[in-house]
Amino acid sequence: MRIKREHLTILLNRLADRGDARFAVEHPSDELGELLTVDLGGSDDATIEFSSGVEKYATAREEIGRQYPERVYEDLPAVDEYLKAILASGIVDIANRDEVETFLNRYGDPDLMAGHPPAFAGFDTNLMPWRIDRVLGLHGGDSVGDVNGFVLATGVRDELTWDDKCHDTDPFVEAFGPVYEEYWNQPLGSARIGRLGLLTYRRIRDIEQAVEVQSEQGDEEIIAAYDEYDRDYRSDILLFSNDRNFVERARAHRLLGQRVDFPDQLPDKTTATWRDVELLLYMLAIVFGVVELPSVTVYGVWRGKDELDWQHERVELDARSPKLDEKLVGDLSIVESYEELKE
Repeated sequence: MRIKREHLTILLNRLADRGDARFAVEHPSDELGELLTVDLGGSDDATIEFSSGVEKYATAREEIGRQYPERVYEDLPAVDEYLKAILASGIVDIANRDEVETFLNRYGDPDLMAGHPPAFAGFDTNLMPWRIDRVLGLHGGDSVGDVNGFVLATGVRDELTWDDKCHDTDPFVEAFGPVYEEYWNQPLGSARIGRLGLLTYRRIRDIEQAVEVQSEQGDEEIIAAYDEYDRDYRSDILLFSNDRNFVERARAHRLLGQRVDFPDQLPDKTTATWRDVELLLYMLAIVFGVVELPSVTVYGVWRGKDELDWQHERVELDARSPKLDEKLVGDLSIVESYEELKE
């Protein structure tokens, strides 16, 4: 069953009804196993426990690398990518929140009526896969530090556009089991993360109505394009990157550059809303390709996943219980029918 990310509440409800309100999210391999535990609680106070920890994950990934070097190992997210996927769900925060908020309070929310130039946010490629506009809170609308809009360099888009598809599932099936037969002709590892970045780029461009400026790939070309727009349209571009050199180059162009630091550790546990949990499950399914919950396998990619599936942020659920499958199908039918009537 293909299901949009925003409809994963259906799965959470059914898990709670079955007595699985507390469940582990696991990777199919014995080496990685449990990634984290979710205790659904109420709709706004779910608890996420990271009992496995970053070091344990890193050790297990390296062990897999010794057994299955190259394609299988490279497909698994590196430790920092695992952390960023969790950050993108909103469950953990960036490491330098206070510094970023100080920057936004100083340069965001200009007084346009007093003739101050508008403030637009721009991004480096390394931030795009992790829903950075949402993570930084640039969509608040009524708080100090808001920006007036976004500018996107096409060089960023082009740096996110590459493909590396799986044309031989045998190594994955041998390593992790038959569920990986679904990998056929689907993007591997970093290519899936690039797809996440493209989704963020297109969402900001199309929904937030960002200005798109033409540039070649590469830091200097991307920064030069932002700089040209900044000068031509008498605006202030707040340029965010995880790369210290990129930020320094931006400042050398007299742009307002701000580094965004990602966390390097996970808390023992934290709280979240069900919406956060939906996003967490979606992000983990994409970066790992497949994750398992009680009685349900969640595929981030599967044989036949197409562009519309990516655009609508769909995952595929394979309920290993016929009764659960029947209930999920019924629930999804009701939700989709209701949405059609609203349109």
